[in-house]
Amino acid sequence: MTQLSDVKLALVKGLIEQAPDQAIQNLLTALRADSRHDESLTVVQAMIEREASDRRARNLAFSPVAPLCAVAGPFTGLSFPPRALTLVWRALKEECPDDVAAAKAMAARWGGPDCSPEIFDALCDRAATGIRMGEGTFGAAAAAADQGGGRGSFAACLDIAPVTRRALDQMPEWLGRMTSEKAAKLRLAYRDAVAIADDAGPRFFEMLAAHLAEPWLILRVISGVMDRPGEAYVSGSELASFGERVLADIERRLGEVTAFKSTAGRQAAHAAAKAVHLATIEVAELEQSFALTPEGSWGRRLARQKKTLAATIEGHLKDTDDAVAHALPLQTVRIGPRTQRGVPRLSHDPEPPQVEKAVSLLTFMSEVRSSAAAGGFASARAKALEVLEQRLDKYVEEVLEEIRADDGVDPVRARAFLEIAAEFCGLARDEKSAQIVRRRAAAA
Repeated sequence: MTQLSDVKLALVKGLIEQAPDQAIQNLLTALRADSRHDESLTVVQAMIEREASDRRARNLAFSPVAPLCAVAGPFTGLSFPPRALTLVWRALKEECPDDVAAAKAMAARWGGPDCSPEIFDALCDRAATGIRMGEGTFGAAAAAADQGGGRGSFAACLDIAPVTRRALDQMPEWLGRMTSEKAAKLRLAYRDAVAIADDAGPRFFEMLAAHLAEPWLILRVISGVMDRPGEAYVSGSELASFGERVLADIERRLGEVTAFKSTAGRQAAHAAAKAVHLATIEVAELEQSFALTPEGSWGRRLARQKKTLAATIEGHLKDTDDAVAHALPLQTVRIGPRTQRGVPRLSHDPEPPQVEKAVSLLTFMSEVRSSAAAGGFASARAKALEVLEQRLDKYVEEVLEEIRADDGVDPVRARAFLEIAAEFCGLARDEKSAQIVRRRAAAA
């Protein structure tokens, strides 16, 4: 590669500045992995390293609010455009370059001894003032914030950033088993936040929730502050939106489970089972965090959701045995004047669509096992599984008998059906059961 011109370097720099954080990290990893650069790539790598260092300092300085500056998800209650963070950092570099340089130096050795977030907190305070004024270098950042939650909300989040930063360090403890000592620390952090602004409580929880991979866990924190309140109190308070969002998310996942079709394939089965798992977790979080009542709006809604979930899954479970019967078909033979018997139909090859349909439903049945007790369908699943296992065991034995009898049955086709039955056994029970069927088929 020839040496890049100033124009091309400016173009590359612009592209680097616009790239997402993950893209910057991926580029840097790729370039560092190959040390045989020509001069041009070495220059590009240096530019990316400077950008990565700059972003590390920015993200550390604004870590309490950074997750809010992202594309809103289904659980998001407060958010701002991603460029708001970029613009406010750019404004700080122009307004107080020495403080930004100090923040970069601190970020470079962050995690070592004598590290303190004071310089980061000072930058958040300076940014809050600039956003509120919305003038000069902060004008673009304020305008960007207005396209999300608003410049006032953004500045208010920056106001409580120091309190939230300290709280985030204790989040792992608060999400575990709550003790009186942990609850005391949590309530103190909450009081510190509302001491800055009377209406800071919801923002405090929004900022904490934005850092959680499972955002519904914020209910534990709210419950810890309020000592497991009754739903009537919470649903009528300024924190009602958190419970409402969890209920709405459960509803969304119920829709995914209801929309699952056996013809959609295995990946759809995996996704539907995951939706069941997450829905049952969210149900449990609501029930454990708040004192729900059958007469309350949340209690009634949650009871209806649990009933719908159980009924939907029971429907899928009932369909499973029918799908297996079509994938492993039987034919009726007369064994006496008034007696008939179903035996494996081995005169036709297996039908892939029927097999795939059965596999999808069996995959779903297998993967909802861990959610069965919490979801209220454990009994239905156990019964469906018992019927299915009896069908499979009987089918395997009869196909093996047909092979051993050597009475005109195509052994290749018969073993193909046994392989399908083995896969079904693996999903219904475990892989050991599948291997037993395969060994018996090979020995027949």
